[in-house]
Amino acid sequence: MEFDQDAFGEYLEQMWEHLFETNTLSQIIAKINNNHRARRFFAMYLLKNRETFHLYHQLRDELGISYIFDTIISALFHEREKKPVKQEMIDLLQINLDMANQEVEGYPLKEFDKDLDAFLAYWRKKTGGCEYLRKS
Repeated sequence: MEFDQDAFGEYLEQMWEHLFETNTLSQIIAKINNNHRARRFFAMYLLKNRETFHLYHQLRDELGISYIFDTIISALFHEREKKPVKQEMIDLLQINLDMANQEVEGYPLKEFDKDLDAFLAYWRKKTGGCEYLRKS
């Protein structure tokens, strides 16, 4: 399997336009502590590519977003055998478990999985793909 980064980028652009219209990324980041949708969108946005993930990971303390990274990393390593796409993302983004400050459990992991499932449904509908994420 190969993660379809192009489709993921398109999905993020559509979500951005649908949820935040003309808001800039800085405006979305400013909302993450008080806006559930902004927090969930930004968590997915961080998975856009390796450069984006690592850039914001370096800025996580400055921006006050460490908990988002803790959630993403914990979620990707949680039950990854059930969702092969998680391992693909870990490999693609070059993530390891010690990049999290603390382990996250419970509902935030389910929420992350729901957001990942929403992308997988979008991808399957768009491409007719039956497997998790094989490029067409």
